[in-house]
Amino acid sequence: MTSSNPVLVEVSRAGFVESRHRGACAVVDADGKLLQSWGDVDALVYPRSALKPIQALPLIESGAADRFGLGDEEVALACASHNSEPFHVERVTAWLHRIGLTVDDLECGLCESISLDVTKSMSRAREAFTRAHNNCSGKHAGFLSTALHMGEATQGYIGPDHPVQQRVTKAVEEMTGVSLSAAPCGSDGCGIPVFAFPLHALARGMARMMSDDLGDVRTAAARRVRAAMAACPQCVAGTKRFDTRVMSACKGEVLVKGGAEGVHIAMIPGRGLGIALKVDDGAIRASEQAMGCVLDGLGLLNGAAREQLSDLVEMPILSTLGVRVGELRKGPGLVF
Repeated sequence: MTSSNPVLVEVSRAGFVESRHRGACAVVDADGKLLQSWGDVDALVYPRSALKPIQALPLIESGAADRFGLGDEEVALACASHNSEPFHVERVTAWLHRIGLTVDDLECGLCESISLDVTKSMSRAREAFTRAHNNCSGKHAGFLSTALHMGEATQGYIGPDHPVQQRVTKAVEEMTGVSLSAAPCGSDGCGIPVFAFPLHALARGMARMMSDDLGDVRTAAARRVRAAMAACPQCVAGTKRFDTRVMSACKGEVLVKGGAEGVHIAMIPGRGLGIALKVDDGAIRASEQAMGCVLDGLGLLNGAAREQLSDLVEMPILSTLGVRVGELRKGPGLVF
């Protein structure tokens, strides 16, 4: 992140710009060619949950998904940062029961829902959050499934030296083309290792998710991940969420996944493109708005989809009286 990054999103009220969100964005093809960029796309970023589609590959490649009869819903949940809505929690819990485990085996910890509506609803009903409510519980159910299938210990599966995480790291290296041996490494919100690497490499990894030249096993796994996200966008995020809305409206032609601290990716199967962006200040409202504007600027939101998602290109700001008083919109740095 640099102070020279362009303004991707601005917030305007009565014609006066009161906030600006700077960031960077890369559009890359599967060969690693940078087709379009804004800002410093060589800067290192933690990809956070935007990396989940790649992190889900070993679940399929190992044979665990087939052994335990996982369908599109479970694979989509392995890629998810879900709302903890009842159907998310029920499906993760049923998945764990299917493999002979319980929510207590999840090492992702407890947290409230991403959705304020869900948190309020559970509070009114005096319902307690469990580890299955963690927005990463589907990914962790996938990790546990892989460990069981490979005959590995289920305890400690989030550690960097556990074979589950080593396979994930290897998949990330192979898809992004970046060696992570000397990369900055931290702990993600759910406890697993997270490595920092260039933003353009994240975009390349997502572009390679559409490649047919990954070898039979990985190509099939990537197709299965894409198909699951397209078929079950509600599992990937949830009610009113950006990712679910975009994938539902675009009917599989655009696949998106957000992450914490203003990271977002998109996969465009029809064009073989990967997109990755990072908002400098980490604001998720800005990263989602920026991704909506990038998709629109690249001509990827058309017809009915453009109409359904118009607020993701320019989002009205309403007063408590329901009167429009401003908007979030494309910043001057997003020139196409």
